[in-house]
Amino acid sequence: MIHENINSFELEYLKEEAEEGYRLYAKRYRREHDKMPSEKEKNAFIKKYIKEHTIKTDSSMRQIDKEKGQVELLKKIIIRDKKKLSIQEMSEILINEGYTKGSSVKTIYRRILPEITKFGNIKKGADGRYYFDENNSRLRNYKEITADIAEKVSLSITSINIISSFLETIKDSPVYEQAKNFIESEKVQFTRGRREKVKNQNSSSRLLFLGAPESTISTRIWETIYDAMDKNSAIDIHYTAEGRVKEETYTVYPYQLIFDNGSWDLWGECLTAGHKGKRLFNLSRISHVATRAMIKTFELPDDYDFLTTMSGSFGCYNDGKQKVYKIKFQKDSYAWTYSKDRIWGDNQKIEEAEDGYILSFEASQFKPVLRWVLGWGDEAEPVEPVELVDEWKKKIKKIAKKFKI
Repeated sequence: MIHENINSFELEYLKEEAEEGYRLYAKRYRREHDKMPSEKEKNAFIKKYIKEHTIKTDSSMRQIDKEKGQVELLKKIIIRDKKKLSIQEMSEILINEGYTKGSSVKTIYRRILPEITKFGNIKKGADGRYYFDENNSRLRNYKEITADIAEKVSLSITSINIISSFLETIKDSPVYEQAKNFIESEKVQFTRGRREKVKNQNSSSRLLFLGAPESTISTRIWETIYDAMDKNSAIDIHYTAEGRVKEETYTVYPYQLIFDNGSWDLWGECLTAGHKGKRLFNLSRISHVATRAMIKTFELPDDYDFLTTMSGSFGCYNDGKQKVYKIKFQKDSYAWTYSKDRIWGDNQKIEEAEDGYILSFEASQFKPVLRWVLGWGDEAEPVEPVELVDEWKKKIKKIAKKFKI
């Protein structure tokens, strides 16, 4: 009785949806229980999913959608396949396609036929059968319109596939489930009711985005910060700053949450004495968050845009000090092959030196630039600014001393 009002295509699609839903459920189950669900649990999940979604769609809105599907099906047969159909033949076709309700001769004559003949090109012949008048100039328009719709649906599905793949890079973050559910619901809107089975074999489904390992963030911390941003409220955070072991309390106006290379950061204005100013706080190093109800709310400028407050392509770190950086690379090194075709900052330039190349750019990201240069080992070395050269030398000497090189 569950599938009484669902045709064969819709039932098949619901099963595919249930399988996809089960895969997500199984991932969570494995993380929590260190094992996969049993086959019995899988079957129960899929059966329950199909039942719930059948009941959910068995409504007046579903009836309207079903009638639209009936109309489109008959129009395709009459127009595309160039068949002449009587009302009795229409009824038989719809029943064979799974439309067991609302497909009687009486219902077709009263509800379906008026929608079909609205098209204008479908006419009734002397034998009582309905046919498509190919001499009507609207045929060309119909083909153009249906082709345009098909292209738009295809592009929409392609875009959704790409976004879904990119979304996997933040699969362990608090916003993943919310975004994933929205993407899946949008995909259903474009695929439900279509006769063609949607397969993930096109190029968009074969694009893969890989992010850095994500850090685990408490749901309570995430929700408190998110709610404070929504209300423009100040918050108190218990935070362990980089390079320190002691936790401190900061009062912050939360401006922006940023996902950067597998890590979530909060960009905001710190109000605590001795630390005042705009700065980043890594969410994984926050142990507690509370809203400061006694401090009045703040307002962001109408033209606020985090990206305009910084320069450089080394993530979201921003020290607010714009500098010109010059890095020397060895010729034919992997460091140079990798770096030369990418944009690392504003006003980027390349100069050829006697024994290598010098890459210069402007950025306000001292610490990430230092780590980047150190990461290339002997294939790159800083030339400017002086503080970068000095800090790089200190690190190199410290490594050499530690390992007695």
